[in-house]
Amino acid sequence: MKNISYIALVALSICSTPSFASSNNITKQFEKFDRNQNGLLSRAETASDPALWSRFASYDKDKDGHLSLSEFTLYASQ
Repeated sequence: MKNISYIALVALSICSTPSFASSNNITKQFEKFDRNQNGLLSRAETASDPALWSRFASYDKDKDGHLSLSEFTLYASQ
């Protein structure tokens, strides 16, 4: 029983590592865009990425004129 638990734990950690790495990478991308470090991206801050800049409004789900990390994640995970 102890061996099965250990194997399950190892398998779970292996499977979850790529999603953590991806999430960490998305956070780093977000931080690069967030020049004023306010935790939100303005449209001007996304100008260096033409694809994001041109579709900014479609990712701004709450229509507040900024992208939160969760809104940016929708873009970055595609």
